[in-house]
Amino acid sequence: MEVTELDSSRISYCGFYCGACPKFKKDECFSCKGDDPKCAVGYKACKVRPCCIEKGIESCADCDEFDSVKDCKKYNPLMIRFGQFITRTNRRKGIEMIKEKGEQEFLKFMSERQWVTYKN
Repeated sequence: MEVTELDSSRISYCGFYCGACPKFKKDECFSCKGDDPKCAVGYKACKVRPCCIEKGIESCADCDEFDSVKDCKKYNPLMIRFGQFITRTNRRKGIEMIKEKGEQEFLKFMSERQWVTYKN
């Protein structure tokens, strides 16, 4: 089966769009959802991936434990917030878009812009 730009497997657990990632495009990263996860952004330190796997959900957009991912310490640790401030990005907006508009709208939006994560 061919994987397209709008395939939901290109959405990471935390809401990144893998289809725009240079490492993913070069087959150097197989996304955190792959059978052999080798994520360029360091999935070994990621707290989101094991949490989503344990809950059996596709992404943080499906989590019903918190009203917003900003309240989740696994999703929103200090170092991530600092990195997003420096890079002017916002993972939370991606998760909110998935919740509000669905995966396909998120995929279309991110694919058109070739953004890995939402930009401020």
